[in-house]
This record gives sequence, structure tokens and C-alpha cells, in this order.
Amino acid sequence: METTPRQKISFLVLRSMASFIFIVAGINHLLKTSGAAARLEKAPFAHLTTWIAPTETLIILSGIGLLLGGFMLLVGYKTKLASAGLLAILIPITLTVQVGSGDYGPLFKNVALIGLLIFFIVNGAMYFGLDQVLKQKKKAGLATIPSGNYAVVVALGLMGLLGSYATTNAQSSTQQGSIIPAAGKNYAVLISQPNHLKAAVNTAESITKDSKYNRESFVVMACAKSVEAFKKDGRMAAEIEKGRAAGVTYMLCGMSLKQFNITAADLVDGVEITPNGLTYMFNLKQKGYTTVEL
Repeated sequence: METTPRQKISFLVLRSMASFIFIVAGINHLLKTSGAAARLEKAPFAHLTTWIAPTETLIILSGIGLLLGGFMLLVGYKTKLASAGLLAILIPITLTVQVGSGDYGPLFKNVALIGLLIFFIVNGAMYFGLDQVLKQKKKAGLATIPSGNYAVVVALGLMGLLGSYATTNAQSSTQQGSIIPAAGKNYAVLISQPNHLKAAVNTAESITKDSKYNRESFVVMACAKSVEAFKKDGRMAAEIEKGRAAGVTYMLCGMSLKQFNITAADLVDGVEITPNGLTYMFNLKQKGYTTVEL
């Protein structure tokens, strides 16, 4: 049975729209590494992957793979190989982050993406891809551009896309930074690594009631590995005291404490524990807090 032009276009639409999911995910992994690392560290089965390399390293590597694979899927270049690579990244993400999370929506979204990738591993780009262009030129006996040049084209397109996204983010950040917050603003900083505490405290010392920010409340929400900074035998005691002097309220994620086998008795005095750090941050944002993630 002959495939109609409309059916061919539908395959192109499927491949293109699917690729955007991986491209955007890859960009987020590269530009928002700490947030993605914090989510991985709190995942129920994070230990299945974090033994391989440090969490942030895994996030960066997966970001590069998602971005490159997604772009190759978009243009239909070495589609079977790109889909296999994306599948090799997606399955560990699904097993570590989605399985056991209790949120079945993202889990079955990933299951659907796995099925889609298997389809392209078996069938390739189908239509309107660079794979088809190269194949037709080879059959016609025409001179073709070396495959290495196609890789250069893909890489340049990838760099352009990433650069455009980064520029847009930078412009947005600049515009936001030029706005002087209204009187009585409240702030919350989410930290995921012990060394982030120093930056958060320094920020709290800078944003005071006497500054242009006119701060009233400043919360440091510690998640993931950063909770280790608040142990009694930790090396951050001086920073914690500096933060208290600046009016910082310290909140610690109960899930993270459990993950790192830290009990309330192990913690310095004057900190509070909330069951889930991320939902606590969501609640603060709903209350009008300006939130930042390190």
C-alpha cells in the first residue's frame, strides 16, 4: 500500500514534535544543572546511577546527550542511532526518577516516549530526513557531502540553538535584575550543595531592610546534599551563625535528611524541618516570595 503525502507529513510531524521534548530537556539539564541534580538526589532509586559519577556530572552528560540526540532526531540524521542513544538515557532517568515517585503522569509520559523511540529505532526517519537525502544521492550516484560535514552542520545548528536559548535567558535575567522589588519583599533560596550555603548567607547579608530590596523575610531551603552542612560536626557553623545574624530562617528537607541518614538530633540548633523541601518552596512562591534556586 502506497503512503500518501499526508501520511508522510504526519511522520515528519511526529518526529519533529518528539525531538523538541529531548532538546528542551537537554537545554534545561545544561542551564539548570543544580536543580536537576537536586531532583535526582531526592529520587527514590537515585543510587542506581549516582554510583557512576557525581550527580551534576551525570546531569551535564545526559544534557549533552539529550540535546545532541534530539537535534539529530529533528533533522533525521542517523535517526536509528540517535534514537538508540536517547533510549539509553531515558531508561535510567525513568527508573531512577519516575519509578517509585508516586506521580504516574510523568512515568507513563516516559513510557510513551520509550515506545516512540523504539519506533524510530526500527523504522528510521521514514521521510523528510537527512538520512533519506543521503540515501537518494547515493542511489543516484551523485557526489555527496562527507558525513563529517553533516556532523558539523548538526553541531553548528545545535550551538546556535543553545546560544539563542542562553541569550534569551540572560536578557530575561538582566531585565528582572533591573527591577527594584517592592517594599516588604520576602525571599527564599533553594540550595542543593553544602557550599551553596555561603552564597545564600552572603546574599542575605546584602539584601537587608536598609537596602533597596527592603527585605522582611529570608528563607534558606536546604535540599539534597546541602543538608549535611547543618550537622553539628559540620564545618559550616560560622556561616550558619552569620546567616542567623542576618535574619535567615533555615528550613531543611525531611526527605533529604532521610536519604542521607541524618536525624534531628544530628542537626545544629535553630533549624526547622519540613517533609518536602520542593513543595515548601512552591508554597512560599504562592505566598508571594521571590524564590531562587542555586
